Amino acid sequence: MTTGSSTASDLGSNLLIARLIDQDLQALTDAQVAEKVQLESVLAISAFRSGELPRFTRRVEQAEGAPHDAATAMGIFLSDARLASDYAVAEALQAAQESAFTAGQQLAQKLAAEEKKIALDAEFARRLQVAIDDGTDDVDNVKDVESLLGREEVQRIFAADHNFKGKGTFQSACSLSNDFSDAKGKAPSDDESDETTHQPSPYLSCGICFEPFQATHSPMAASKTATSSSRLNYGFRLPCPEEHAYCQPCLSHYILSKLDPDGNYNGVLQTVVFPIKCPGCLQGVWEEGISDEVAGRILSEKDMALWHAQKLYDSMEKHYCPNPRCSALVQVEEDPNEPMALCPECRETICIPCNVLWHHELTCAEFQDLPEDERSPEDQSVLLLAKAKNWRRCPACSRLVELMYGCNHITCHCGTHFCHRCGALWDRIASRCTRKPSCDLWDENMLLEEQERIRVVERERQQQLRQPVPVQALGPPPPYRPARVEERNDLEWLRNPKHMGGGHPFTSRMIRGLICGYCHARANSLADLLYHLEHVRAHAVFACCGRFFPREIDFDRHCNARVKGGRHEHRVARRLWD
Repeated sequence: MTTGSSTASDLGSNLLIARLIDQDLQALTDAQVAEKVQLESVLAISAFRSGELPRFTRRVEQAEGAPHDAATAMGIFLSDARLASDYAVAEALQAAQESAFTAGQQLAQKLAAEEKKIALDAEFARRLQVAIDDGTDDVDNVKDVESLLGREEVQRIFAADHNFKGKGTFQSACSLSNDFSDAKGKAPSDDESDETTHQPSPYLSCGICFEPFQATHSPMAASKTATSSSRLNYGFRLPCPEEHAYCQPCLSHYILSKLDPDGNYNGVLQTVVFPIKCPGCLQGVWEEGISDEVAGRILSEKDMALWHAQKLYDSMEKHYCPNPRCSALVQVEEDPNEPMALCPECRETICIPCNVLWHHELTCAEFQDLPEDERSPEDQSVLLLAKAKNWRRCPACSRLVELMYGCNHITCHCGTHFCHRCGALWDRIASRCTRKPSCDLWDENMLLEEQERIRVVERERQQQLRQPVPVQALGPPPPYRPARVEERNDLEWLRNPKHMGGGHPFTSRMIRGLICGYCHARANSLADLLYHLEHVRAHAVFACCGRFFPREIDFDRHCNARVKGGRHEHRVARRLWD
């Protein structure tokens, strides 16, 4: 209706334009005639006043019969306008006829579907009446038409009286209606029922469009050699367990919807398409799907080329971005020694062997050893913190345990005894871990390292609390200092009192008070003080001959002086730039 209205509107517009053009041409012709008459009058008056006769009267009269160029052009233009108007009228009539034909075709299809529905309802009512009269079937258990008539009977009714080459009729529906009318009086006997039963249709019904088709071994080859355009479609039964039947157009369209959903014959690269299963089979049935031989009988040569190309795509190894918000296809390098790849969509770095986002500071072997519930980026952050803090995981409950003080024998909240140093179970009878060789019960260096780490954190916190110092320009680099011979960062002499130089105030205060004379950090023991002086980086340390020196100038003065024995012992010079 919308097309007819727009066509009628265009036709009216063209007619109005043609009428206006005709009026303009007529007005122009009248104006030209008026100008000629006026010109003749003016010339005649002028000639008479001068005592002469007008010489152009006859010539003008003779020229009146000759065609004028402007009038000829206007006539041609008017003819074209009328032709355009006639063409618009013809198009409107053709569009109206096509609309009427389409509406009639749709109405005919609707009536045909209603007649098939009436035939199905009539057969269902007849069978139901027979079942009630005979009492052979439980009517309460009848849920739908298919449960009473069966699938084959329903397909036969829908396939009956098809309009083959335009010569079919609806006699089956009429006969079913007559049978139903006869059944109102009495139930037909078995002989009468056999006589009224229709002959089964020789054609199969498609499981997608429910239209009848002619079964053949190769529907594509049969459709190429067919000579009639009004024939039925060809098709066959798939070799699935239930042998579902489909016509060639429907099955080929179904396969192409899997191979080429966009319709550009580029295939599907993001997902795996094969196997393509039967559209009528349930999930888990006929997992092998449509084979190449079956596809060759239903697809054209061009579609078979796409079929084999898609199979080649599916056989290639694919890697997808593990980012749950992306999942894009990732191009992987062929070098097996390069485990990293970059996602082209979200720009995340991916580990190809582990198939996860890149695990920073963890090797692939360490990541694979992690439990499944600890491989997320958040869990990896906790593990990195545990590694930095020297935490240990309980082998029974996987709880993270921190050793603040004491020996390596750890008792978890779950009751498991294990070694904090190696993580092995602890043998309480032998008082050692089950690892071979077993770890020491006490690990003094680990405790000292933890104590030094606490000092560093506290020192950084104190520095942050101070007022910020204004930035100054960097001074010149320190002068070149040649490497000193015999300088060793060895402070083990602190453990042997006989090596300590007596009478030195700076050294005596450090040893007796267990306080670092450089940064005034308090130690818990002599070993703690020794570990601090060996690993500190916040200040310099100068020692020689069993003494500590607060300044480098004092250290240099001592080194240049003579001592007993002729040589300096246990010299340590650790500067800030070392």
